[in-house]
Amino acid sequence: MIEKIGNDIPGHEDSNQPKSVGGRLRYWRKLSSLRLVDLAATINVSQGSLSDLENDKSLPSATTLTGLCRKTDVNICWLLTGEGDMIKEKDAVDKDVSAFKEVVRLMSDNDFKRTVHRLVKIFERGTPTQKAQIKGFMAGVETD
Repeated sequence: MIEKIGNDIPGHEDSNQPKSVGGRLRYWRKLSSLRLVDLAATINVSQGSLSDLENDKSLPSATTLTGLCRKTDVNICWLLTGEGDMIKEKDAVDKDVSAFKEVVRLMSDNDFKRTVHRLVKIFERGTPTQKAQIKGFMAGVETD
């Protein structure tokens, strides 16, 4: 597991954080003092794929998300939405791994995959109204 970085890092405030998935990944990686090549090797993806991700040329695959979840301390929810803490809680690791195994399984469904991509784009580029509508809809249909 990559060493946890503290929440007392200068520039960790929300206003300084990037607005895209790729930008947040690069932001976290640099704060973690990781080279692109080292992170790519850690999560078992190519350096080119990781570079494309950080430059917003692609969205993370289920495999990439699983690697980040299992082998780093980045909070995947923060990575995808920009919401919450950048670093996940130590106790959340097992819960995250279980959740992302389920996501990997679901990502084989093309309809689910398209829906996830649309949601991520709305959270990256959408208006506050669009984001509020999605949150409201999700709150209305949530199940335990």
